[in-house]
Amino acid sequence: MTGGLAVAAGGKPPIAPDASSKKPVRPVVIVGAGVCGLSAARRLKDAGVPVLVLEGRKRVGGRTHTLDVAGDQASWVDMGAAWIDDHRTNSVHALLADAGAEVVPFRLGLFTAGVYDKKAGRWKGRAARAWTFGKFGWFSSGLRSPTSKFQNMAERIGAVLGKKPARSDLYLLRSVLEAMNGGALEDMHQNAAVPCGWEYTSYKEKSSVLIAGGYRMLVELFRGALSDDEVLTERAVSRISVPEDGGPVKVETSDGMSFEGSRVIVTVPLGVLKAGTIAFDPPLPESKSDVIRRIGFGTVEKIAMTFRNAFWRGNGGSRGGKVFFSVPDSVSSDGMYVDVSAVSGHGQPGSPSSPCLVCVFGARDAERTATDPAAATARMLEDLEAMFPETYEAPLATAVSDWTSSEFSRGCYAYPGVNTRPGDFAELGRPTHGGRVHFAGEACAEGTFLGSVEGAMVSGERAAGKIIADS
Repeated sequence: MTGGLAVAAGGKPPIAPDASSKKPVRPVVIVGAGVCGLSAARRLKDAGVPVLVLEGRKRVGGRTHTLDVAGDQASWVDMGAAWIDDHRTNSVHALLADAGAEVVPFRLGLFTAGVYDKKAGRWKGRAARAWTFGKFGWFSSGLRSPTSKFQNMAERIGAVLGKKPARSDLYLLRSVLEAMNGGALEDMHQNAAVPCGWEYTSYKEKSSVLIAGGYRMLVELFRGALSDDEVLTERAVSRISVPEDGGPVKVETSDGMSFEGSRVIVTVPLGVLKAGTIAFDPPLPESKSDVIRRIGFGTVEKIAMTFRNAFWRGNGGSRGGKVFFSVPDSVSSDGMYVDVSAVSGHGQPGSPSSPCLVCVFGARDAERTATDPAAATARMLEDLEAMFPETYEAPLATAVSDWTSSEFSRGCYAYPGVNTRPGDFAELGRPTHGGRVHFAGEACAEGTFLGSVEGAMVSGERAAGKIIADS
């Protein structure tokens, strides 16, 4: 341990003195060192409020994790969050731009995306591809108005597509929605795709970029503002106690440590709250517990690969913008491939990069990937060889994400489930225990961007701002 405000269970930690009044000032304890927790800590520290961040993992960053797949400083791939949407107005992009980070445009469309039909064993030609993406845009627009006719998104899509939809039409709608939300269509609210139907902000999807060097650039920016004493890893929080007499909040970890603070900001993923691995004393109010149960929490997994050559570019596309879909015989949400070679360097201008490819799996396919990553990788490589029989080569290295199975995430991000109600996301973000326990994260999306890094960052800063205002 590198200092900090920790003692053995039952003891009392040292307390930072207030230089003006000489009174002891306990830190705000932040549970989770993802983008949300780190941004909240930086905001508080800038305002002169002492902080202590507790993280269960061995690393910081949470669901942003950039991995050097081959260990060569040229194959950095985001295994979690990867894109910045509407980057011209996105506060994450503004922050990174001020720090000198570079981004690369990411475009999904007729000239940058390919569609391979596994059942037919061939690629769609340009005309067929244009027709497919044209219909995708039309069908998607049909999901953006509120309705009360359906039980879930699967029923709604069935009505939009008709009785005998083309397999590629069903695949694109299913894959994009399940990869965006992480939940199965059958578990998704019929109005999940309706803009302004909920209390969170929707992106206009006018632009999208990838970050050179990955989201670790943002994590390092936040982490660099905090000392080693202010961020402790391998400290999984198991209990938060708030005494009724106004005494210090007590935060206990699974390894028997105890920490005291003035307030707590809980930034763990919704999946962790659903699992109930953190006990609250007194218990959370029923209104909070209800929304934790009602809001959906999905899962997306990735298989990242690095190669000697970008063999998949033979069918067209450009460096950094190439996307292709493999439509399986039994339509599911697997088979979305993204070329991330243009941003796989270590983030410095002119840094070398390797040909890197990511395969994205959503919903149940993500769960199967997490359960048996070796089998999922083998099936994916077989598909790649079938798609590119003349140019295929084996990867130099592979990596598989594990958001579904990780005890520190238990999934990826929140979405409107079949039982979610308007107001639930705002309720999730409201403080409890007399304003001494705050909640923040991508799922606490009142006025922010649900399921996004920007939403997590804004939510964390908002919780910190409330504490500063009340101090």
